[in-house]
Amino acid sequence: MNSLIEVKDLYKVYDNGLIQSLNGITLTLKAGKIYALMGASGCGKSTLLNLIGTLDSPTSGEILYDGKYLNEVRSLSTFRRDFIGFVFQFHHLIPVLTLRENVESALLSNRKVSAKERRERAVALLDEMGILHRADSYAAKISGGERQRGAIARALVNNPKVLLADEPTGNIDSKTSKLILKKLRDHVEQTAGTILIATHDNDVADIADVIIKMEDGKIISQEENPRMEKK
Repeated sequence: MNSLIEVKDLYKVYDNGLIQSLNGITLTLKAGKIYALMGASGCGKSTLLNLIGTLDSPTSGEILYDGKYLNEVRSLSTFRRDFIGFVFQFHHLIPVLTLRENVESALLSNRKVSAKERRERAVALLDEMGILHRADSYAAKISGGERQRGAIARALVNNPKVLLADEPTGNIDSKTSKLILKKLRDHVEQTAGTILIATHDNDVADIADVIIKMEDGKIISQEENPRMEKK
C-alpha cells in the first residue's frame, strides 16, 4: 500500500524554544486509510495538522508527500490546492459569499476548471451533503451544522489525495455527524486517498482504520482499529 505522507522526526517549538509543541513525531499515512488522531487539548494535534498541511514549517524534521520533499515542488500553492484538503474546526467560510460560492472558491485558482464545471462540482457536493437547498444562502445566515457540511464540501471539491480535518464533527448533532463520516469514508474509497482527523469524538474513532494517540507532543500509541479489521 502506497505511503502518501511520511513524517520523520518532526519537532516544533515556539517562543525561542520555551514551548515545545511537537517532540520527535514519526508517522506514515497510507493510501486508502482513515486515521483518527486523539489526545487531550494542547497535546499537539492541531500543530501536526498544520505542519502536514504546509500551513506552518517544522523547527526540524522532514515530511514527504507521495515520496517527494517540498523543495521538489515547483509551486507550493498549486501543490496545496491539488493535493491537500482542509476542514478547519471553525469552518472559515467567507460570510459575504453564498454556500455555493464558498465551495467554488477552492477552485478559482485552477484554470483547468471552467466556471461551469466549478458550479457543477459545488452543486453536486452540496447535494451529497444534504444542503443543496442552502446553496444560495450566505454562510453567515445558516446553521453551524450546515456551515460545517459546506466546509467539508469545499475541502473535497478538488478531490484531494490528503484530507486533514480538525474536529469535523465538533458541536453538531449525531445525524449530521454520521452523514459527514460517511462522506469522508466514501472519499477515501473513491480516491484511494488518506484522511487524518484530529478528534475527541469516539464515533470518528469507530470509523477510522488506525487510531493514533498523542500526549505532550509525542505519539504514544498507534493501533489498527479492531472494528475495521472485522469488516
